[in-house]
Amino acid sequence: MLRKLFALIILFSAISAHPVIFKNGKVFWITQNPSFNDIRFGISKTSNWLIGGRFLEDRKSNETFALVNNNYLAKRWNNRNSQANLYLLSSVGFNTKNSKSMGTFGIHGDWEDRRFMVMQMLEYYSHSSASVSNTRLAYSPYTVDYSKTSTWLIAHYRIEYSHSKYSYMFFPVVRLFKRNYLVEIGSNGDNTFLSFMTHF
Repeated sequence: MLRKLFALIILFSAISAHPVIFKNGKVFWITQNPSFNDIRFGISKTSNWLIGGRFLEDRKSNETFALVNNNYLAKRWNNRNSQANLYLLSSVGFNTKNSKSMGTFGIHGDWEDRRFMVMQMLEYYSHSSASVSNTRLAYSPYTVDYSKTSTWLIAHYRIEYSHSKYSYMFFPVVRLFKRNYLVEIGSNGDNTFLSFMTHF
């Protein structure tokens, strides 16, 4: 599957660091983590609301879901040198094998300036009754303008709770961001993390 994801990155080389972008902007986003392969595409109907499609593969159960995805910017705080955001997330659709309904919902909050970033995201997946927490602390060793490549060093901590069992994972992640392209690669030795996003 990793080879397929890299092939898709090459084929669809056309991102914003956030789940909603400018009005009428289009987004293509691929993420692979130890639990899911996740492919999304969408359009921001307003500056606060993105709607699109999502293909989600549960790597543990080998189930695939076709979903309609919504991201809503509930609140943004703009300060002189920093920005904070609060997003509401949801997806609804069905299992591609048996047409059983499936949904996700979550909340995403972040704060960042040009050197530091803090992010917390909580999501619930109905098909597995799993609750997932993703926490990030990030640092950029240098600042650049929009035309140059920005580098972020990220500590990513993931907790998953399902059927009365917890699993914990830590990933060091490197983010490279230039213009409308973003790539993230991480590994903890046993598991890998990959994300690619572009907007146009």
